[in-house]
Amino acid sequence: MSVPAGVGIVVNPVAGRFKDRDHWNPVIAQLRERFPTARIRMTEGPGDERRAVAELLSQSARRIIIAGGDGSVHQAVETLLTSHPDPANRPAVGFVPLGSGNDFARGLGIPMDPMGAVQSLASSREIAVDIGRLTFLNEIPVRTVFWMNQSYLGFGARVVDRVSRGSRPADQSAYVRASLRELLHARAHRYALRSDDRPEEWAESVNLLVTNGRYSGSGMLTSPHADPTDGAFDVVFVEPIGRLRLLRGLSRFRAGTHLELPEVRTWRVRSLQVRAERADEIVEADGDIVGKLPARYDVIPGALRVLVPPSGAAGTSSVPRP
Repeated sequence: MSVPAGVGIVVNPVAGRFKDRDHWNPVIAQLRERFPTARIRMTEGPGDERRAVAELLSQSARRIIIAGGDGSVHQAVETLLTSHPDPANRPAVGFVPLGSGNDFARGLGIPMDPMGAVQSLASSREIAVDIGRLTFLNEIPVRTVFWMNQSYLGFGARVVDRVSRGSRPADQSAYVRASLRELLHARAHRYALRSDDRPEEWAESVNLLVTNGRYSGSGMLTSPHADPTDGAFDVVFVEPIGRLRLLRGLSRFRAGTHLELPEVRTWRVRSLQVRAERADEIVEADGDIVGKLPARYDVIPGALRVLVPPSGAAGTSSVPRP
């Protein structure tokens, strides 16, 4: 195997499922075997991915492999975007899923088994994926956050907030437990939405998703038609719905059949501005609570090159614009 020059590897040894050295040491050994000249940086605490990526960039890394969970990917990619405004100069990114979610990688067809993911890197191909930009309009100075996969408002954001405050790993069971608890407080949220150049309209929703990738919540097929290579977001909008019906609908979210429900509508946008009737509406992106409304979503087409297996592909989008 020919090893490309300038490979850097960032490893989060306490990501999700792999907090035991007996689990991640073999992954490190396999990475060293596949990329013998690569520079490896181990993270030392929360948010340390930024430092590790910055070091690798200063050493002219042209490919950066992230061995970690969704949090590691988010931190690393945001560092790449802020450090390299020109997409042509950004290193390509590879993923080795060590976390409990790994939802963006899942949607790209990357093996969820870490050893399988490492092996797939040897024959990977590059594709250009879109990135989301969130701008928080009421903050001074105005703050921007980059994200890759999905962003929740309403019920979903509250579930993620509940999971993030828990003491257990953010796996499927954690999201199920948090969803069941949040059902007791579920209510409709009133939003003013402006999609692309259309006039603003007020609408009520119990759950609103802006999606670039297909999966969230550790394997829920929440946006079956999302395609991170198509230059647009898919919006999934759940109208007011009773708690019992919402409970029954949770299983549909995991299977991806919720779009068949009459209370669910979806459309595609390049930008979406959202403000809320209430001042405490939180915004989730890629598994973290990142701010409060009002906010504007913008897609940055083809902003990042990622490594995917030969058979890996993004979702095919067949959702019409409104």
